[in-house]
Amino acid sequence: MHTIIKIAVVSALSLFASVGMISISKAEAQNQLIAFNADELLYAKKNGALIIDIRREEEWKETGVIEGAELITAFQKDGSLHPEFQNKFFSIAVSKEIPIVLYCRTGNRTNVLGTALMKQLGFTNVSHLSYGIKGWKKINYETIKYR
Repeated sequence: MHTIIKIAVVSALSLFASVGMISISKAEAQNQLIAFNADELLYAKKNGALIIDIRREEEWKETGVIEGAELITAFQKDGSLHPEFQNKFFSIAVSKEIPIVLYCRTGNRTNVLGTALMKQLGFTNVSHLSYGIKGWKKINYETIKYR
C-alpha cells in the first residue's frame, strides 16, 4: 500500500513540475525579443510603435534613416553604452508597455539591447528589425537623409 501511495505522490509531483515548467516556458516565451521584418516594422509604426534607430551619427549619415524613427545612439564605437542613451531613451519610452521597435545596422546590437530592455528592465513589448538597415536597404525600402 505504501508503494502505491509513493508512486501516486511521485506522479502528482511530476505532473505539477511539468505543468510548472510549461507555465515558466510560456512566460519566458512572452518575454522574448521579437524579430520583425520590414513590413512588420512599417505596420508597427503605422499603429503607433516607437521606432528607434540606435546607431551612431556617422552610420545615419552613411545610410540615411527610416522616416519617423527616433535617433538615439545606444553604443559607442568601443561597445560601451553611450552616456546619453538612458536619458534620451526614457524621455520617450514613458511606459514599460509601450510598443518599441529597435533597429541598427545588421540587427546584432538591437538583439542585445532589446533583450536587456525586456529581461533586465521589464519592458514587455520590444521588437527589433532582424536584419537592420542593411537588410532594409537591400530590399529597396526607403530611407531619408540624416540632417
